[in-house]
Amino acid sequence: MQAPFCRDCISGDLRISEVTLRGTEKVIHGLPTYVVQPPPGIAPTGIVVIVSDAFGWKLPNTRALADAYASRVPCTVYLPDFMDGHALPIYLMHLLDSEAPNHTAQVPLPFRLLKQAWALVCGAAHLLRFAYFNRQSVTGPRSHAFMRAVRTTPGPSGQKNSSLPPKVGVAGFCWGGLYTVLWTHDTPPKKVVIPSKTAARRRGRRGDRSGAGTEYPLVDCAFTAHPSMLKIPEQIEMVVQPLGVANGDNDQWMGEAKMKQLVAILQSKNEAAGREVYDAVVYEGAKHGFATRADRDDPKQLEIGDKCEDQAVRWFKRHFES
Repeated sequence: MQAPFCRDCISGDLRISEVTLRGTEKVIHGLPTYVVQPPPGIAPTGIVVIVSDAFGWKLPNTRALADAYASRVPCTVYLPDFMDGHALPIYLMHLLDSEAPNHTAQVPLPFRLLKQAWALVCGAAHLLRFAYFNRQSVTGPRSHAFMRAVRTTPGPSGQKNSSLPPKVGVAGFCWGGLYTVLWTHDTPPKKVVIPSKTAARRRGRRGDRSGAGTEYPLVDCAFTAHPSMLKIPEQIEMVVQPLGVANGDNDQWMGEAKMKQLVAILQSKNEAAGREVYDAVVYEGAKHGFATRADRDDPKQLEIGDKCEDQAVRWFKRHFES
């Protein structure tokens, strides 16, 4: 059985000094949420909900990515606290990085062993706490209720046809990748019914003959980078809504064999559809966490992180503008 975390899940480069965040913290549909809009004068084409990695909604890196999506797509971005305050503390990232060989080479052996033991005990305690408070039976209903509320609320005031349900995309990273994939499945809990008077004119949707309303999928499209805890192949075979995936060629969570399996399944789905509904990009040499916590001092990892952002922006543009 695979451990619930790999080292790269809880380490990486923290972006603080290099970014100036422009979003605000609000309560959206009952949850504390980082919210960012497109630049002034630019109308959002939809809403992207970001499901964070284990460091949660306050991580500056993920907020910087939210800002980039809002400006480049352009869209409204919600980064909610699906973890109810139980994200991993950011200092844990520094604690583990401080035990890397290049940081400990000059430390006397007794002190190095003591530091390593402390890092292990402290890290294990935080991981156990995280796993307990963020188990799927707890965070699943909370996040699903938020998504249903986003889907059934009229779109942003600047969006075209703002009285209709908004176009909704989701982007999930590491821990958030599982929910991102689950929300693309064609099962009753992943659908909402919008009253006919507000939704009947939306093109390309199935009308409810009973007159109760129009049925919508929970999301219009989804994107995930280095997702964790996915069950391959079954959870990918069940994907129906457009899904974009970014992953390394030998990721610690989804290794080479599983990634090849995922790519083959999505390619088969594209062939059956006769068009590209699904997209998977394999980044050679990418470390787990590259989309949000890439090492800014490593040119290769930095380039991969930037390419992943470009991939996500293209994906949301394509589906929001169609």
